[in-house]
Amino acid sequence: MGTASMAVAYDILGLRPHHALDMSDPAQWKLFEAAADGTWPDPKTGKKKRPPFTRAEWDQIYGKYGAITEMGSAFAEQLIAAYPEAKVVICRRDFDKWWPSFRNGIVCHLNSVKLRVVINLASLVMGRRGGHAMVKMVQGFFRSYTMEEFDANARAVYDEYFKNIDELVPPERKLVYQLGEGWEPLCEFLDKSVPGVEFPRINEAEALRKQQQQAMNKVLNETWRAVKPWAVGLIGVGVAAGCVWFVDPRIIPSSPGSILSILNKRG
Repeated sequence: MGTASMAVAYDILGLRPHHALDMSDPAQWKLFEAAADGTWPDPKTGKKKRPPFTRAEWDQIYGKYGAITEMGSAFAEQLIAAYPEAKVVICRRDFDKWWPSFRNGIVCHLNSVKLRVVINLASLVMGRRGGHAMVKMVQGFFRSYTMEEFDANARAVYDEYFKNIDELVPPERKLVYQLGEGWEPLCEFLDKSVPGVEFPRINEAEALRKQQQQAMNKVLNETWRAVKPWAVGLIGVGVAAGCVWFVDPRIIPSSPGSILSILNKRG
C-alpha cells in the first residue's frame, strides 16, 4: 500500500488529490519542469535556470486541488512556505524496504533505451516535456546522475528530507502517519468524519507500471501520427539511435516518489 492508496483516501474524504497517476496534461509537465529549473541547479552549469516558484505559480498546478501528493513531495519545502496554512501528513516508510523497491522497480526500469527514445521523440516531435521534467526532478532531489551516485546518496537524502520537513512544520499542522493505521488518526487530524468504507489498499507498483506503459504507448502512437506524413521510412534504427545519442547517458528518469502530502492548503 502506498501513495495511490492515500490519494484515494483523500478523495473519499472530499479532498480532491493531485496525484501523478492523474497527470495527463502536457501543460502541467511543462510547469513541473519550470519548477524543477527553479529548485535545483543545472548539472552542466551548476546554476538554477530561474527563481523558485511563487504561490501564484504553484496555484497554476495545485489551485483547484485540496490535497497534494506524489510529484509535489519533491518540492515540499517550497510548498510549505507557499501555503503556510496547509496541514501536512508525513508518511515515512522504512528506507530499507522502500529503496530497493523504488530503485529496482522504477529507477532501473525507467533507465532504459526504449524510454530515452520515447522521451526525446515526445519532446522533439510534439513538445512534450514530461520525461525531461521527471529527469530534472529525480536528479535534483537525490543530487545524483548515475546509479552509483543514487545508491550512495539515497539514504542520506531520504533522512535529510524528513528532518527538514519535521523542523519546518509546527506540531499543530503535521501528522506523522503510518500506512496501515486506518481512518481514525487521519480523520481526526483533518476534522473529517470516519467514512463507512474500508481504508483503500492499492498495489502502487502495479498501478505505476500500467500507467507508465499506457503513457508510453500513447506517446509512441501520437508521435507516429505526427511524423508519418513526412517521415515514412525514416523512423527506424537511425532515428532511434539519434534519440539515444541525444540523451545524456547519466540521466535516470523517474520521480522521487510520494513521501509527503500537503492538504487543505486553502484552509
